[in-house]
Amino acid sequence: MAAGCKGGPAPDFSGQWAEKSAERVVAVFTPAASGGYGVQIGWRETGLAQYEAWDMSAVAGKRGTLAYSDGRFVRLSFERDGDTEYVEDTVYTDGEGSFLINRHGELVWTDATDGSKTVFIRTDLNGDNASIIAPELTGRVLELCRYIPDHELLPEASSYMTADFFKALSDAFEKTAPDDGTIDDTEWLYTFVTGNGGALPSYSVESVHRADRTHATAVVGVRDLWEPGGEPSGELRLHQMDLVRENGHWLISDFDGRKQACLDYISQ
Repeated sequence: MAAGCKGGPAPDFSGQWAEKSAERVVAVFTPAASGGYGVQIGWRETGLAQYEAWDMSAVAGKRGTLAYSDGRFVRLSFERDGDTEYVEDTVYTDGEGSFLINRHGELVWTDATDGSKTVFIRTDLNGDNASIIAPELTGRVLELCRYIPDHELLPEASSYMTADFFKALSDAFEKTAPDDGTIDDTEWLYTFVTGNGGALPSYSVESVHRADRTHATAVVGVRDLWEPGGEPSGELRLHQMDLVRENGHWLISDFDGRKQACLDYISQ
């Protein structure tokens, strides 16, 4: 472990930090297996026409600092709040800069490429408000919605879910239902989103938040669609989709906590 500025242990940058002045920007530091940290910086404020995001790999530098030279800076522009279509502009991929923790315990980000300095404070690691909004994942979440079980589990869903989540769902769906003509308290397994009324699910992505480089959470809205090409109707019902990035792809790792519910049902 690299020494700090006075020869002590290196400072711990891991976790989430919020911009000190307005707390609208969040920095997430994830320890890397090879040393140093993977860093993501982005907005947590919704309703913006433009989002900015940074991504870099920071390694130990001099006097307890972290330095990087591979900073990627991207702007995402939307015409209006709630749009799923956006224009992505990669500003640069070779940004340079550094991070340090000052004597007040604050994180200071010096962006050498843009010539700016930003001060952050530690945030509640369990607080939802600390998450980075990830509008660039909206399209992927909408794609994943097509594979959420609704009366049946599609075999091709295995390519869009983590292996353990797909196995839990598969084993639960294959378990023999009760013989009394009902499915009793396991009905949720066959009616994940639309119930038994004959409607099809119409999905919308209400928000996506990224905890770090490989974990994100989306809030998915569902309304009933009664005929192809028609307008969705009824109450907007909200569901949570957990995502994990594996081998370069974002996959569903859980949906409304159903993974544990499936495991409990299988063990009965």
